[in-house]
Amino acid sequence: MPETEGAGEPSPKRQKLDVKEIDVIGDSKVCIAPGILDEIPERILATGIKTTEIVIVSDETVFGHYGAKLIAAFERVGITAKGESGPRLLHFAFKPGEPSKTRETKAAVEDFMLANRCTRSAMLVALGGGVVGDLVGFTAATYMRGIPVMQVPTSTMAIIDSSVGGKTAINVPAGKNMVGAFHQPRIVFADPHMLRTLSPREVAEGLAEAVKMGVIQDVKLFELMEKNSEKIMSLDPQLLQEVLHSAVAHKARIVAIDEKETGLRATLNYGHTIGHAIEGLVSPQLLHGECVSIGCVWEAELAARLGHLPKEAVGRIKTCLASYNLPVKCPTGLSLEKIMAKMAVDKKNEGKTIRCTIITSIGTSIDHPVPVERNDMEAVVKDMLAEVA
Repeated sequence: MPETEGAGEPSPKRQKLDVKEIDVIGDSKVCIAPGILDEIPERILATGIKTTEIVIVSDETVFGHYGAKLIAAFERVGITAKGESGPRLLHFAFKPGEPSKTRETKAAVEDFMLANRCTRSAMLVALGGGVVGDLVGFTAATYMRGIPVMQVPTSTMAIIDSSVGGKTAINVPAGKNMVGAFHQPRIVFADPHMLRTLSPREVAEGLAEAVKMGVIQDVKLFELMEKNSEKIMSLDPQLLQEVLHSAVAHKARIVAIDEKETGLRATLNYGHTIGHAIEGLVSPQLLHGECVSIGCVWEAELAARLGHLPKEAVGRIKTCLASYNLPVKCPTGLSLEKIMAKMAVDKKNEGKTIRCTIITSIGTSIDHPVPVERNDMEAVVKDMLAEVA
């Protein structure tokens, strides 16, 4: 797409984008297209939402990459900091990384909005990865008892997983994502061009969620990723678009059936029962998707031991994840007691019963989390730890 000119100047005619739209639930939708960042302000205006303030919230790293470009796009349609001919445009950036996903950062965003007299007709735009999207989405859910939010995910993980479906949260000392709300974004604007600023490790982290989706829902998606890891990791436009669209479309379909995660949607947590426990002990040494990758391998092993999954499928899943340079072994230095203690506070549990997504073949899973005997889970975790001892 041609570059636009300075704010306030006529911009050249832009190439029409091939936008893939996916309906999620209600009037929430995902729009995927390379270059869509430049069209976000126009598409927001086209929704007809009456807003008096638009607040872009990002982390400092992402804002350094894309903040000025997004602000310039708003200014081209007359939305400026002065608010002379439309909503006021504000922006706020916080320190990057999982340590910022806290009550304190959420309060800082809220205090900034209150200091700038943002009303209940304000709108938030979350520009960033999963940390930004989760925190800003939760802020939108609670500010003035709920205001609209637009998600602009800038990582593979956020595009495929965290920006879609309305799950928002912050971390607390007891665990990850333990305080939050369901609050659907009006639109998720996913621009694959924005993945170019990611490291290969960050690209792969999000692709772990796409592999996961293939394992539980779509054997064709899994096989596509199994056979094309090198091209997908090099951000091949056609393959990447297919992976993103397939993974997001499956998630959107599941969210539409089970918005509040009472059954089917909880199966999306495949790999997360073990993965979240590991993450709670080793973050930030390993990224979220890296922990999920380990969890996918060992939860597949659990399904095989319980007689649900052919053993050879475990090997295929492990090999596929490893082809994206994702870890498939637990880091050293962890103990059975600490992992099981973290697992005990997993949100999918019912009382003291551990519940886990059980896959029955590549592309198929039981449509609700299954109670797992503690002894069975402990046996798998013991073997996982023994592998790296």
